[in-house]
Amino acid sequence: MVEQWGTKSSNSYGTNGCRATDETILLVEDEALVRKAMAEVLEQAGYRLTVAASAAQALATQRDTAEPFHLLLADIVLPVLSGHELAAQLSLQCPQTRVLLMSGYFEKSKSCELGFQFDGCLAKPFSIRTLLRRVRAVLDKNHPCQSLVSSL
Repeated sequence: MVEQWGTKSSNSYGTNGCRATDETILLVEDEALVRKAMAEVLEQAGYRLTVAASAAQALATQRDTAEPFHLLLADIVLPVLSGHELAAQLSLQCPQTRVLLMSGYFEKSKSCELGFQFDGCLAKPFSIRTLLRRVRAVLDKNHPCQSLVSSL
């Protein structure tokens, strides 16, 4: 099931005219409780979310979406198609989408040497603060508002 989540983002703009809370995230997590908890945290932080339980659902959602997502936040261990494979396929459709992969099972060195360039790894379990900091860091990487956000 693909779920659309609302947004509680404000319309406030930074000094460079960049809104800090208008980014869209495609969250892919097969564990329902983890998916729901993460979605609630990210939505409360002001991100616009689309949530999928599988890589196949995520790819179908991206094909049906007019604009690319700013961030793919995906578990590495997913049924049928892994988070790595999802990220590689999604990058062919939307090369500008940033990728943050997460798992409770990966070894960082092995996971990060698979040939696909992604923006970060997040080891489970993680705190809400860690999740929000890593998401923000990946979204701000090489972003025109990076210096503004970093100085806050």
